[in-house]
Amino acid sequence: ALRNRVKVALHADPYFYDEHVTVSIEQGAVVLRGFVFSDWDLRAAIGIARKAAGDIRVVDNLSIKQGGRH
Repeated sequence: ALRNRVKVALHADPYFYDEHVTVSIEQGAVVLRGFVFSDWDLRAAIGIARKAAGDIRVVDNLSIKQGGRH
């Protein structure tokens, strides 16, 4: 349920492109993997995930890929 809640929150945000981001739950934490296209997107992903996860820790394993949305 937690994984789904975070995935839905990322997908529902009108300014965040979640196509290349995966969400998993590992050792009780939310883990974000994949890539985003800017530092803004990286901060947005973490913020959205933290809000959706509540008190659960969010681990950032995202990378930034330059060059826009493919």
